[in-house]
Amino acid sequence: MRRLIYLLCFAYLMFSVLLMASAYGKDDSDDSDEVTFKDFTLNIGDRIDLDNYRIELIEIQSIRDGLVVIRASKVGGSLDEQRALLLDSSNNFDGGADDGGITVTVSDIFDEQSARVRIEYQKGLGTPRKHVSDRPAVASDRPELSVQKSFDKDQISVGDEVKVTITVKNIGTGQAMNIKAEDIPPLPEFSYVVGYPPKIKETLESGESDSAVYVMDAVKEGSIRVPAMTVSYTDSKKNAKSNSSDPFNIIIIPKSKADLVIEPDRMTTIPLDGESILNISIANRGTASATRIEAVGTVTPSEGLVVTGLDESFFEIAPGGEVNYSAGLSGENSGDYTIRIKVNYDGGDGSVIREASAQVVVLEREYKYQYLLLIIPIAIIIAWIYRRYRVYKY
Repeated sequence: MRRLIYLLCFAYLMFSVLLMASAYGKDDSDDSDEVTFKDFTLNIGDRIDLDNYRIELIEIQSIRDGLVVIRASKVGGSLDEQRALLLDSSNNFDGGADDGGITVTVSDIFDEQSARVRIEYQKGLGTPRKHVSDRPAVASDRPELSVQKSFDKDQISVGDEVKVTITVKNIGTGQAMNIKAEDIPPLPEFSYVVGYPPKIKETLESGESDSAVYVMDAVKEGSIRVPAMTVSYTDSKKNAKSNSSDPFNIIIIPKSKADLVIEPDRMTTIPLDGESILNISIANRGTASATRIEAVGTVTPSEGLVVTGLDESFFEIAPGGEVNYSAGLSGENSGDYTIRIKVNYDGGDGSVIREASAQVVVLEREYKYQYLLLIIPIAIIIAWIYRRYRVYKY
């Protein structure tokens, strides 16, 4: 009886094992029909092999429009088709992955030479493998414009003229077409004189460059952020591109002006009928040159002091510069005299007048006999003292 029970248990166990093996076998057969996918990064000429299928990247037709040309073929010639695939659009070959074929999707376009491609397939087809192209690399049609914008002055004052140079160079490997320079918006701190907006050649070959210059006047002081200039263009496939210059900061300082300071000798003393000189210095303490300098002097009172060489003219005094000259003085009448010097000049912002004054004293005439008059009372005092001394001696 016990042996019979053991036989029944063994038979039940074997039945369970066979049942489980059958179930697993069924699962394995079902797994081969399951659809899966794999992503590949392909350069032009690379291909993916999957079972008898070959998927090759032929061309990036348009980055702007998201078009990539793919060739799908099958060993034996039953499939050989070339299509332009739209970005993120699934394309079925041989009925697609659900019907035992393949589904190809372009999921990303990196540049004119490479893209990411997704292959969907049934597991039963095996594992897809990438094969790198052994064809020699062909120079790509990839124009790239470098853009530079510069001012001809590092320090700018209100009223200064500034030349702006725009330089565009094609440092890429293809022709840049439909080039448009967009140097906007105009800066309110400047008045645009000539050449704006800048014009650049519409087409630049690889290695070719072009420049444009325009002129502005600084009209308002302050710190300014000069924005980047953008240049848009297309390649030979009409793909839109753009590049920009680097923004930079400039400071416009107040307008440079000349500032003349007149420094004559403050006090001069001369004897009556004597002569002397008056030294005069004119220094430019400003930040611009003074030009057309005219110095004119007047004497008050007008009679009694003769002054020569007081009026002078100078063409220019540079910032930090100085000129010196002297006027001759001759005293005819004693007294106090005031010499006023007026200097008229162009300081860079119109005519400017500066004034200064000097004092001259003409002494009265001195007579030598006047000193003799002091001797008489001194002699009288001495005689009186001596006489008193004789009287009291006896």
